[in-house]
Amino acid sequence: MKSSLLVLLGILAGSFAFALDTKISQSQVLQIQLLESANSGELKTIRVRDLDSQKIAQLSLKRQKDNGRVYSGFFVIQFFKGDNAPRTLEFFGTDKPYFTYVSEGPRVQRIFLFASSAEMAKYIERDIILKGRQGKTVESTAQVSSPAQFALVEKQVREQVRTQEQVQLSLEEQQARKRAEQLAQQERLSSAEKARKKSQAAELVSKADALYQKQNFEAAADHYEKAVELDPENDSYFYRFGVSLYKTNDFNKSLATLSMADVSPEQTIEKDYYIALNHLKLKDYDKALKKLNDVKEENDPNVSPTASFFAGTIEYQQQKFPEARKSMEYVLDNSNDTQMDKAAEDMLEQIDRMENFYASKNEKYRFTFFAGPVYDQNVLNIATNNVATDVQAYRLNYGASALGVWYRSPTSDLGTQLSVSDYYSTDTKFQGDATLQTADPLEFAFTVPFHKEFVTKDRSYNWELTPALKSIYMSPAGGTRAEIIRSTGFSTSLAAPVSRDLYLAGKLDFFADQSFLDGVAADDDQSGKKYSVTITPTKLLDLKGEKSISGDVSYLVNQADGKNYRYNRFAFGVTYGFPGLWKSISTLRAEYAMQNYGEATTTRNDTTTSLTAGLNKDLTKRWNFNGTLLYTVGSSEVDLYKYNKIMVMGIFTYTLSILDK
Repeated sequence: MKSSLLVLLGILAGSFAFALDTKISQSQVLQIQLLESANSGELKTIRVRDLDSQKIAQLSLKRQKDNGRVYSGFFVIQFFKGDNAPRTLEFFGTDKPYFTYVSEGPRVQRIFLFASSAEMAKYIERDIILKGRQGKTVESTAQVSSPAQFALVEKQVREQVRTQEQVQLSLEEQQARKRAEQLAQQERLSSAEKARKKSQAAELVSKADALYQKQNFEAAADHYEKAVELDPENDSYFYRFGVSLYKTNDFNKSLATLSMADVSPEQTIEKDYYIALNHLKLKDYDKALKKLNDVKEENDPNVSPTASFFAGTIEYQQQKFPEARKSMEYVLDNSNDTQMDKAAEDMLEQIDRMENFYASKNEKYRFTFFAGPVYDQNVLNIATNNVATDVQAYRLNYGASALGVWYRSPTSDLGTQLSVSDYYSTDTKFQGDATLQTADPLEFAFTVPFHKEFVTKDRSYNWELTPALKSIYMSPAGGTRAEIIRSTGFSTSLAAPVSRDLYLAGKLDFFADQSFLDGVAADDDQSGKKYSVTITPTKLLDLKGEKSISGDVSYLVNQADGKNYRYNRFAFGVTYGFPGLWKSISTLRAEYAMQNYGEATTTRNDTTTSLTAGLNKDLTKRWNFNGTLLYTVGSSEVDLYKYNKIMVMGIFTYTLSILDK
């Protein structure tokens, strides 16, 4: 519900995507297709550079099963939230940029990448100009698939799986019949002839092993196959033959061969690993996932971490995010490969993004509970000179909130939220103290948050309006707490990008306060109206948006009925955000405020200077920790209002979301 500053190059679907010399809107889908001259594996990693900022990102494209030379993927790009300005972007491989052809569509923009201008010209001539002359709809494939089309694709996938199973069963039967015939022929041989063939097979296997070590897998497979024909009794040859077939991309035959291999207990896990990889290459993800998880459960230090990584990748693609998270965490706990650890960490970040994305799109209710200890050196904010009362306190801050979303569209949402927050204070000996507890507020709030996004040609504007009703309960004179003030009003904000790394937000607050304190003089009546305006520019300092600096300037007018509580307040602050320890989000903030009581019985000017260090860390998907260290110096023309304090707090928050089915 809250407006947020999205990081530069924020990701949906776990990857970055760009087009060259083209305008990208917030909601447009990009289909990236790389046309290679030869099949070079399942995934192709390319990089992209924003020529204006020189910032670089990376994306992975997947090989199409119907055309091994085409790699593709669907992506959504977002720089700032609301920044729709055109950009010049460059795709490039390991050594040189790709040639780029851009095809516009109403909802999907297709970007074709080529290694040479000749390949691009050939593609345009064959697939664009020729089809156009024949009256064909060239860009029909650039449309977003309908539910009926998705159903057709799912049916085709099921049929493909059934066909694959039939092919595999047929190959296994053929291999089994062939081996039975070879064994029968071997039985008819003399002992000397049998020994001669076994010796020949052993020599071939020795040569095949040497070829395998040199990564000449095709020649090794030929030698292993001849060895199997000469000595079909030796089951270990079938294993080496099957692995070599996998290395030469003959996955069906590799599976059939490995099914006949009888290996030692030490090799069983490795055999299962290669069976899983064959299923993975053949797109039989369910069988691959089952076998990969079996290998992971064996806790083999050599292959289990890799198997867990592949399993997590499949689970991520199937949107089984909790399972994918466990698989990647297993990699981090058990792998000794730094590159794999880095890949697992990247996948965990993608899983977090996708879980948050789906949760935010489908969240119906959100329940939040928080609690944490607070140390306050001066809980009453008073001058401590010649004061008999100990103003140091240990406090417990706790509360909860419940949010319901009643309306949601792609550009707006509306909900209601009920929240409660409370404090309980003790002295430094953890004993209850009535004086300290007069500063303990119990606050109830009911809000109706509404968010709307307005899209223009170059950017979008995010507007929020939040009507609110708040009540504060305290016991200024000790005893049972009672309602002392009730506020009704609203907050509204408007935010938009100014440039590609500068974000500007403005906020307006208006509240009417009603005081319920008894026995208060007219000059001390806190009832009245409050107005405030805040302007907050934010500058991103790095690609991910993890480092930023923001300033805020605010002006508040409190038109209280009692003149002793009428004041004007001007404040400005600077906040620096950066990645902290334990992958936390850390902040350093400095603020200076001036408060003028020009109509009070005793006129005065107060100033407040504060320094704050903060740390925010997601402990799990639902648990969060926020730590704060605050130092404040209050100065005034009246000695009574001078004070200083140190405050330390740590708040643990638990969030539970219920999704709209």
